[in-house]
Order: sequence, then C-alpha cells, then structure tokens
Amino acid sequence: MAKKLKAALIGFGGMGHFHATQYKKQKNCELVAICDIDKKKFEKLSADINLGNSGDADLSNVRQYLSYEDLIKNEKFDFLDICLPCHLHAEYAIRAMKDGYHVLCEKPMARDVKLADQMIEVSEKTKKFLMIAQCLRFEKTFNTVKQAYDSGKYGRLLRLSMTRCGGAPSQGWYRDVKCSGGAILDLHLHDTDFINYMIGVPDAVLTSGVTRVSGGFDDLMTTYYFDNGPIVNSEGSWCRSKWGCTTVAVFEKATMEIAAPKVIVHMEDKKDKEIDCTGTNGYFNEIAYFSECILKNRRPVTASVESTRDSIRIVLAEEKSARTNRKVFLKK
Repeated sequence: MAKKLKAALIGFGGMGHFHATQYKKQKNCELVAICDIDKKKFEKLSADINLGNSGDADLSNVRQYLSYEDLIKNEKFDFLDICLPCHLHAEYAIRAMKDGYHVLCEKPMARDVKLADQMIEVSEKTKKFLMIAQCLRFEKTFNTVKQAYDSGKYGRLLRLSMTRCGGAPSQGWYRDVKCSGGAILDLHLHDTDFINYMIGVPDAVLTSGVTRVSGGFDDLMTTYYFDNGPIVNSEGSWCRSKWGCTTVAVFEKATMEIAAPKVIVHMEDKKDKEIDCTGTNGYFNEIAYFSECILKNRRPVTASVESTRDSIRIVLAEEKSARTNRKVFLKK
C-alpha cells in the first residue's frame, strides 16, 4: 500500500471543521495536525455554517498546535490546508510554500489581485503546488451542468441564473470588510468563480449592491456580459432570513436546474429527467484531487491559480461597478 501524504490544517473555525471531516476516507492523504490560536476550537468536533453542520471530525490521531511556528517546528507534513480568515490566506500560503509545503487554500485566493500574483510567483519559484479550494468546481451537480455546456448536448446556452443568499455569519471578522471583503468576495465569489470556470472571463460586468453588514457589498446583483454569449446573472446576499442557492441554465433544447443532490433536466413535451449526483462532496473531491496532483507531480488544472486569480479580478470589477454605478470592462 502506497504511503499516504500527510496534511496539516490551519484555522479550525467553521470551514476548518468542514475540511477536517473530509480526511477520514481519503485514499491518498491523512490529517496529522491542526492549528488554531484559540484552543477552545479544539474542544468542538463539529461546527455549523450556512451549509449546515460539518459532522464530527476524527481528531483521535491529530495533534494540536496554537501557532504556525510550533506546527512546522514539530510536524513533518506534505501540504498545508489553509482555512484561516480571508485576509490571512495570501500571507500564510506564501509562508508555507517558502517553508517547503504544498498549499491547498480556502477561497478567496486573496483580498486583491496583487497578492494573488505574489502567491503565484512564490509557487513558481519554490516549485510548490498551490490550489485554491473553489469547491463548486468539484461538485458533481455543477459539473453536470458544465459538461452539458462543453458538449453542446442541449444546444447553445441562452441564459444562466445563479443565486446564493443567506444571513450574515456571526464571527466578527466576517463583518469587517478589510478581513472578509463582504458578501461579494466571501460568498458571491462562489458563483462568479463557477461562471468563470464554465464560460470564461466576461467582457464586462454591471453590479448593483448595498452595504449593510460588513462595510462592503453584502446584497448584490450582477450581470456578466459575454460578446455573442448567453445572458448571465448572479445574486448574492448576507441580508436574508434563510439560506438558499439556485442555479438554472437555459439551453436551446433543455433547461437544467440544480436541486442538490440532483440536477433536473426539463425538455418540452417530455417528462423531466432527474440526474442523480449523490456521492462525495466538493470538499472531499478537492482534497482528493489536490493530493493526487502532488503524488503524480501534476500541476492542478481544474482549479488553476491563473483561473482562480481571474475570479478575484472579476469580483473586484463587480465591486468597482457597484461603487461607481457603471459597467466595468475586463481585459482578456
């Protein structure tokens, strides 16, 4: 049996718990250590976020540290799984790669494009892999829609509509735009990234948004413009009473709607078809994929650093559009 890669996780809040639960059944890697500055976090085996409860993490053989410095001093591991607050992603990704570790980093990649570029530069110089955990790229439901788009199975895509809305997270750093970027960067980025992943960088964006929770844009609607392409809209919010997200893709010959864990395909004069997408989730799949990339010495492609950098660039253009009430054009 091949030796498993060893992973260490830093940042054991809500998302850290979600990541930690995904290692138990991994074929190519195991979680050996977790790190957080708050030791009380280690007392909770599960956490609740907008997606629900993480489930219990198996920490029976996982060592615990209160600082990054102690972690790297005492542990031997192959990659660092970063689940820290958004504004710390770039700093710790860069530190870890310079210290000799591959890095799987939660989204957003960074608070601005300049920091994202620095991350890419360090990855290239150190020859350490960097992948941003944009989980929708690894979800079976979303990939079912993307496969239909790529293959042209139902003709051209005419319209894509996405929503991702809920209440604001309770943790204080989310409510500080300097740390989280607001709902536009922390939450809405998921859908912008999927649009980028499936269709590409838009020619322009037009965003309307309001500020309420974080000091950033916390309730917004964006139209993405593609020359000779589909009509694309996305809505995101931290100002709603209930959590919910929708994805509807209208093709020439069919409409696909994500109703996790299935995708419903509607065609005129035919009975709706339900595609079963049960199985491992995007969090499990992204960890499995990154581990395989390391073992095969294959640079991550599904969530390449160049593509996830572009997603940051698009969201910042949306932010500028909301701030100026103007359409913002993006250079290809």
